[in-house]
Amino acid sequence: MAKAASHTSSDFDGKAYARALPELPGIYQMLDGHDKVIYVGKARNLRKRVGSYFSGRAKDTKTMQLLRQVAAMQHSITRTEAEALLLENQLIKKYKPRYNILLKDGKSYPYIYLSVNDDKYPLLEFRRGAKTSKGRYYGPYPSAQAVRHTLNHLQKLFRVRQCNNQTFSNRSRPCLQHQIGRCSAPCVGLISPEEYQRQIDYTEQFLQGKSEHIIQQLVTEMEAHAENLRFEQAAAVRDQIRELKQMQSQQLMENNRAVNLDVFCLLQDFGVSVVTLGAIRNGQVLGHRSFFPKAPAGSSPAAILQAFLSQYYLDKPVPETVISNTAVAEPELLGEMLSQLGGRKVSLVHKPRGQRRRWLELTETNARNALQQKLSKVANWQQKWQTWENQLGLKGPVQRVECFDISHSHGEHTRASCVVFDVNGTNRKLYRIYRISGITGGDDYAAMRSVLEKRLQSLKKHALELPDVWLIDGGKGQANQARQVLAEHGIDDIEVIGIAKDENRTAGQERLFVLSQDRMLKPESHSLLSHMVQFIRDEAHRFAISGHRKALTRSRKTSPLEGIPGVGQQRRLRLLKHFGGLQGLEKAGIEEIAAIPGISRALAEKIYRHLHRAG
Repeated sequence: MAKAASHTSSDFDGKAYARALPELPGIYQMLDGHDKVIYVGKARNLRKRVGSYFSGRAKDTKTMQLLRQVAAMQHSITRTEAEALLLENQLIKKYKPRYNILLKDGKSYPYIYLSVNDDKYPLLEFRRGAKTSKGRYYGPYPSAQAVRHTLNHLQKLFRVRQCNNQTFSNRSRPCLQHQIGRCSAPCVGLISPEEYQRQIDYTEQFLQGKSEHIIQQLVTEMEAHAENLRFEQAAAVRDQIRELKQMQSQQLMENNRAVNLDVFCLLQDFGVSVVTLGAIRNGQVLGHRSFFPKAPAGSSPAAILQAFLSQYYLDKPVPETVISNTAVAEPELLGEMLSQLGGRKVSLVHKPRGQRRRWLELTETNARNALQQKLSKVANWQQKWQTWENQLGLKGPVQRVECFDISHSHGEHTRASCVVFDVNGTNRKLYRIYRISGITGGDDYAAMRSVLEKRLQSLKKHALELPDVWLIDGGKGQANQARQVLAEHGIDDIEVIGIAKDENRTAGQERLFVLSQDRMLKPESHSLLSHMVQFIRDEAHRFAISGHRKALTRSRKTSPLEGIPGVGQQRRLRLLKHFGGLQGLEKAGIEEIAAIPGISRALAEKIYRHLHRAG
């Protein structure tokens, strides 16, 4: 892969930049005036692709908005177009550009873990994250719910322990799981190591999709018990067979073959896109999981699905077959990229037949349900948002609201939160925690003024538009601080609203102070407006407290001696050792501190003043 080349200019000449590009495959990045990547694209021919943006021909609305913000570009040459597609999606995942289709998936995927060690009784449990432990991992499963559902069935079928090693080694009698028939109680020796290992073997075969083979073995075992007149054991095995067959009937399986594939269904409605994954491993449905990718307006289903799949498999195992309800934009290119990631040929299918078609229909059902739930939430929020605008009598449509709250402990470690809401709900990317210093401890008015000054500086620095409303948690006094700050900056198009609880601080009895209208409004209890206000205020309060607690925790882990110039790690250890800890040092006088080798009188005075000022 070639080294990245770049071009930056205050008056960016896209045509000149394109003419200098090679006619080779690669990726290009578009940057705004703050050197932030706003779009990443790939090309078979860099010169032609980039040149098409600046050809003067008509563009769609999204592209026109993008080009108006481009202040610089840079590119990288790759050996093949498939390599360019791979690099493109790695950069999209890294930079999250505004004008690309983004997969919002911050969670690691869960597995079922089976310990393999010197113990006689291996452990079966839920695991998420890096595979650091010695053992076998089965999955990944699409969701934690799918893992727990499978573990629940395995408990009923094979009664393998799922308690951690510490609990297992300290038990003196069987636990509740044994009493309800979900564990064979190996902790107290109620099952032999040989029999337990047989159940472990059955468990592994089940996870590998070999249910029919397990049934054959269990039938043989049941008949052996019956021939030897061990009817109670035979009945227990019979119940296992019955449970296993019932599970088989609930699973959609493909001729009991070891089939590994993923099924994706993309649906769209009212501007919302959902992609639902159905994971099939060893012929069994492991479960479903829905994603809501962020896509620029006007993006086609084929483009959304291609971008989604390209990003999804960057850090996940690629199955032999990927099925979808619609064709992707560039199937050959995507197939080549997935084959490179998976190390083998990967097939893309969008018109499956037979059992695979039934799997796709099941995934479509889950996608439709997820989309309906999402749209219901959006509609509910937008109804509240409309109520917010109407009942408060705000001027013009409200696009963004920012809410501020202050949190501190007796005036120390003051932190202020800023939470952001728009017509679609919370905008967590714009949430911020601000550290407040240089004020009198406990002065909430000064703290509010400080955070609002910091917020205006942050909006200017990142070239963000001003919000329509500032919601100030604290009442009319704090709201007046906001009005003064805005007046000092010559800003008159931000509506300031103070929010305070009643005298008894009862939730649902808030009072709103709309400063521009010089009026106080008390929303009706349990009304949409009341719920809206409570939700926004509680979110600001939660976020402020979380920031304050983190600061408080950090301060407790930091020695007061660390802030003294000239007192390094060795001197700190010497001081603490001599006086038996920080409490003893705080009681010592200057002469006692200066008597320690390596501590001058001037340094001793500095240490004394620092400790007693902090206290």
